[in-house]
Amino acid sequence: MISANNKLRNFFTRLASVYTRPLVRRIVLALAFFVLYTITLSTDFIPDKVSLQVGQVSDRDVIAPRTVSYIDTAKTKQLEAEVLASIANVYDLDVAVMTKVEVEIKTIFRAAQQVITDKNLDSTERKLDKLDKDLTELKISLPSNVLSDLITLDEATLPPAEEYVKSALRKHLQRGIHEDELDIARKQIVVETEELGLGNNTEAVVAGIAQKLLRPNFILNARETEKRKQAALATIEPVRQTVKKGQVLVRRGDVITPERINVMNELGLYAGNVNEMRILGLAIFVLLAMIIALGYLYKFAGFVYGNDMYLVLLGLIILVTLLLGKAAHYYSDFAAPIAAGALLTAILIDTRVALLMGVIVAMLFGVIVDHDFRAVAVALTGSLAGVYSVTKKAHGYSLTRAGIWIAAINFLVISSTGFIEEIDNREVLFQAILGIFNGIAAAIITTGILPYLEHAFNLTSSVKLLDLARPNHPLLQRLLLDAPGTYHHSILVGNLAETAAVAIGADPVTVRVGAYYHDIGKIKRPYFFGENQVDNENPHDKIAPSLSTLIVTSHIKDGLDLCRDYKLPQVITDIIQQHHGTTLVSYFYKRATENEHGECIIEADFRYEGPRPQSKEVALVMLADACEAAVRSISKPNVNRIEGMVRKIIRERLHDGQLDDCNLTLKDLNVIGDVYIRLLSSMFHTRIEYPDALKELERKKLKNGNANRQCAEKDDNNGTNDPNSAGSSK
Repeated sequence: MISANNKLRNFFTRLASVYTRPLVRRIVLALAFFVLYTITLSTDFIPDKVSLQVGQVSDRDVIAPRTVSYIDTAKTKQLEAEVLASIANVYDLDVAVMTKVEVEIKTIFRAAQQVITDKNLDSTERKLDKLDKDLTELKISLPSNVLSDLITLDEATLPPAEEYVKSALRKHLQRGIHEDELDIARKQIVVETEELGLGNNTEAVVAGIAQKLLRPNFILNARETEKRKQAALATIEPVRQTVKKGQVLVRRGDVITPERINVMNELGLYAGNVNEMRILGLAIFVLLAMIIALGYLYKFAGFVYGNDMYLVLLGLIILVTLLLGKAAHYYSDFAAPIAAGALLTAILIDTRVALLMGVIVAMLFGVIVDHDFRAVAVALTGSLAGVYSVTKKAHGYSLTRAGIWIAAINFLVISSTGFIEEIDNREVLFQAILGIFNGIAAAIITTGILPYLEHAFNLTSSVKLLDLARPNHPLLQRLLLDAPGTYHHSILVGNLAETAAVAIGADPVTVRVGAYYHDIGKIKRPYFFGENQVDNENPHDKIAPSLSTLIVTSHIKDGLDLCRDYKLPQVITDIIQQHHGTTLVSYFYKRATENEHGECIIEADFRYEGPRPQSKEVALVMLADACEAAVRSISKPNVNRIEGMVRKIIRERLHDGQLDDCNLTLKDLNVIGDVYIRLLSSMFHTRIEYPDALKELERKKLKNGNANRQCAEKDDNNGTNDPNSAGSSK
């Protein structure tokens, strides 16, 4: 018993170890979703209601559950067949036939003349063989009796006979001959030749050659015939049948007919035998769609392919979207909110992946709607419009606007495709209204599902980030009250970084919110940082440089602790942890090296723990943080000094390797520098000198209650100019 338990435990241990391999996990996930998708799409393939075949006797009454109007395909086809049968074929007269026939007549009689006048041919048999051989070489075939009669004519009789043949054929060919009129025309040639009184041999030659060369010269004009038939079909109205709710479709004991099966099909009541080939075809189709999707993710969206959580989320979104489409299908295909899946994917994962998801779901939705082009087109275009409408912008996105965009696109697509297929205008209008409902429902469903998916998968959307950016957020309120200088600095850093993010194509919302929280750890010891010091006393003057470095760098750890306490998302935590990278606290390091034991100082002890910025967004905050603090320390800032300081800081960060792990290019750094120089020059512009009267008024105001504010500004400036301040340590 113990041995069996050990074997079972070892089996599951090995199974678990195999599952830990990334490739195995992805295969298991793919198989699971493959089965779920196939089951979801194949439910209509499985009989679950009425299963009867033509010719069987019904064992129950079948009653219509709802009123439905449908096109009777069988009767419509019968009507179309009758109309097509009434349309005559269109023929064109081929004038080349007469020309060709005249050439053949001339060839025959010239060959006959040569044989008759040839003195070397001294017997009838030799003349007959010669003539037959010559005509055969010319690819002309005449009956043997005609050839025999032809060589009996003399040289004077041949030209009149030739003219008679031409005249007989010209008479019939100019009038035109159809294929079915050929036999009658040949008989008429015989009668007409007999009436000429040419003599037996000449008459037989003329009639025989004319009958042989006579051929139809009316050619069927298939294009014009088909055009007339299509024009006639266009005038036919489909035969419609209406079944009322409660109407008995089949009574018990009735024999099942194709018409009754058609009615039950229209009502969704009929289910024949399971078609294994349909299930197999569906499975192959789903498998191909999944292979295309995974191949795209592997090639163009590696961050999704390499993340099991993203793969599960994407698979779940597709499954939920198909279920929504399946539910709406029983009412109207145009009411299916397929765009909700694309919206969720664009918000939670990536817009490019959302475009792929829209295409894949539209393909699979085509199975649900029985490959209805219009329904698939609405699903696809609505999804693409939804992705476009929630593409991340500087101030986030609006699901209300997205719903309106999708509704408008659905209305246009449904209307245009309805006009193309010449559907009744009232029906098109009703379908278009359903399309509007579809777009609004997609936005509502996205709004409802989004928070649950964010929480379940620990993801952060722009909506959640914008909620964190509210000034009344508890943590920002603490920062404002406990470290007002840091709060003001964070706002400026946010403005700088957000503007640069828009310029280089980074996520401006993430950058702005991350900048608001990047120095949140200074709340615990605000007065050790220059921007929060209200007088000239600097606590760093009284402690060792190594301790000052420890205090300054600890605001990163303190910030991470606050992130855990307030449950800030990982993207904000990353910015807090990485925004200083592994930079050197240069001022305190310099002070330490100037002491007596400076040669024993280790540079690594005066660096932040890192890691270095891993994304464009963190790098933007790092550069904005350093540039704002450094420019603030300039005593008399002007454009040239600000530009020199910003370029210097960017260059130092680049040479120090702080930007090696993010995907910023040199072009991006140049654009970032231009943006920071422009904004900082506007922030720290030179102010005009006040006149003496205004200066006196200002002094009076200071005495009346504003002295504290002016003093705080002065001390703040002194603190930032003092290299001992934490601002300069950045």
